[in-house]
Amino acid sequence: MRTPILFLILLVCAAPCAAQSDSTWTTEAQGRVSLNQVGFYRWHDGGVSSLALGAGISGEAQKTAATLQHQHEVRLAFGVVRQNGVDVRKSEDVIHLRSSFKFSRVPIFGQLSPAMTLELRSQFADGFRYNDKDPTAETRRISGFFSPAILTQSMGLDYQTYGWINLRLGVAAKQTVVTIRALRDRYKVSPDALLRWQIGASGLVILERSVFTNVHLKSTLTLFAAFNQPAPDMIWETLVTMKVNSWLQVNTEYTALLDKDLSPYVQQKQALTVGVSFRIL
Repeated sequence: MRTPILFLILLVCAAPCAAQSDSTWTTEAQGRVSLNQVGFYRWHDGGVSSLALGAGISGEAQKTAATLQHQHEVRLAFGVVRQNGVDVRKSEDVIHLRSSFKFSRVPIFGQLSPAMTLELRSQFADGFRYNDKDPTAETRRISGFFSPAILTQSMGLDYQTYGWINLRLGVAAKQTVVTIRALRDRYKVSPDALLRWQIGASGLVILERSVFTNVHLKSTLTLFAAFNQPAPDMIWETLVTMKVNSWLQVNTEYTALLDKDLSPYVQQKQALTVGVSFRIL
């Protein structure tokens, strides 16, 4: 239990505490609120009435010191939707924190630098499996807050190329935390244990650049291959942010997830969001 606890303390405290003590930190935080409503009454073409509301916060703090470059990222998002009189369901639910440390002035084998990454992924609210063919059927809870929470600590070598592509390869420890006892079997966690440990190899590819004026692309591929299982876990996230003006923003997002412990298939999520954005820092 020591590693997850220290990991959480570092993620919560490292960036803001250091920012207060060192004015050379570069920080940025942005919030967004989106609302979409469609209503029909005796409309000849038909249609389904819906109401969707979402909100999110994303932020980043980074600093390059004499030998150490570190970067801390946070992304929080939550959204709900109500469609055709069906009960409110969540449409978006993200807790994602990442801290990276790279010894930029300590090259190994030329352009390679030692690096370490700490990462946390979870969600805020319970998730359910719905039967859309029978809306009256009982729903089943399949996830919840910190059920699961995926914590990963990796150490390896980092390679920066072209200034906008970052490659990283190393070894990693992964903990799958499930605080809700009834859900532990679903995530391959022992009923009497809070988490499941795995050790393996890790890979990280980050592509980030401004494609056009006011259009920003960030695509991240995260790989983890546990030594005791044949197929690696994969998360591929691509986010395109388009700033229409100082307050209106359009986001397109695509996520592909492969985890054989959860499903033999590639799970996919895509979203298009138009909303009001505002700068916090």
